[in-house]
Amino acid sequence: MKTEPVPFDKFAKIGIYPKDLMRMPKDLRDSILSGELSPLMRLNVPVGDNSAVSIPMKIQLVHDKDGQLQLLTYQIHRELDNNLKLNDTELERVRKGDVIQKEFKEGDNRKMRYVQLDKETNALMYRDVATVNFEEKLREVDRIKDIGLGIGQKEALASGKPVELEVGDQKVTVGVDLREPVGFKVMQGDMEEWKRQQAIRYDDAHEGYMGYVQTDENRWEYKQVVDRLRHEESVRLTEREKADRKEDKKRGLSL
Repeated sequence: MKTEPVPFDKFAKIGIYPKDLMRMPKDLRDSILSGELSPLMRLNVPVGDNSAVSIPMKIQLVHDKDGQLQLLTYQIHRELDNNLKLNDTELERVRKGDVIQKEFKEGDNRKMRYVQLDKETNALMYRDVATVNFEEKLREVDRIKDIGLGIGQKEALASGKPVELEVGDQKVTVGVDLREPVGFKVMQGDMEEWKRQQAIRYDDAHEGYMGYVQTDENRWEYKQVVDRLRHEESVRLTEREKADRKEDKKRGLSL
């Protein structure tokens, strides 16, 4: 992402103020400002009257088709949040880790978008196809890797499918990945390595970032969240079920 003023006004809407950004570890702050998808963070989001609600989410800075900077937020859900109204076939594909291309209607306009599931939050990420600037990325791959892509390969890439290429005696896999700042990824390795990389959780690759928490004192600190934020509620439900079973046994003995 090109260097430009930090959108403090957008960060403020989710409870991240200038002093909070400065207190973040530099590598984390730089990755967020460069457009990478953030780790799962618990943010104190202002809701008015000097109050806030603690919400676990991921954030990402992206450019829209007009080049304007936007801040996307992906809140955590127990089940896949189908807010984009994908059909059953599309849902099955994104659950498998595929990136799909789908047309959306907004008023009188129609937009083609890439859609990808973030499995840590169960939220659907999306990006307008036009913002990925696909042809430019392909030209860069052609130039840097000294390879030529066939029409079929380009069509597959444009539809969201990764493509494995032979570069000398090495294999390179390229494809759409909305977790990347530019929405496109070039990776050393074959298709199996691509799938493995797609399955890696952010916290496994960046130890200490999972559950990065903003405290009530408006400070930032590292915190490994017990049993992972996504499973907190299910853990509580399990404990409740155990308690219910014990209660049922007591009742059975008393009959």
